Amino acid sequence: MSLTFIGNGNVTMANDFVEKFSITAPLYTDPGRESYAALGMRRKFGLMKSLGRGARASKAGFRQGKTAGDVWQQGGVVLFARGGDVLWNHIDDGAGHASDIDAFRAAVAAL
Repeated sequence: MSLTFIGNGNVTMANDFVEKFSITAPLYTDPGRESYAALGMRRKFGLMKSLGRGARASKAGFRQGKTAGDVWQQGGVVLFARGGDVLWNHIDDGAGHASDIDAFRAAVAAL
C-alpha cells in the first residue's frame, strides 16, 4: 500500500507543503485540477458554511494558515485499489468539512 498526495498549487507551493509537514510520500501538483474534476470534487466556497465552520474551528483553537493553490477548490480523501477502483472516498462539501479519519482507517484496515 502507498500514500500519494495531489495538490493544485504550483511546484513551489508543493515543495513548501512537503517541507512544512515533513511529507515523505509522493506529492504531485495538478494546477489545472483535472484530477479533482475526475473525482467529482467541487470548486466552491460556501460563504455561510465557511463562516460557521471557521468560527467553530477558531473557538476550538485552530487557525487558518496561509492558503495556496485554488482557494475555491474543495478536496477530499480517496482510497484506490491497485487497479484504480475507488474503495472509499470523502469529498469535501466546503471549508472545514473534514474527512472521518476513523472511517478511513477502517477502510484501510479492511484491505
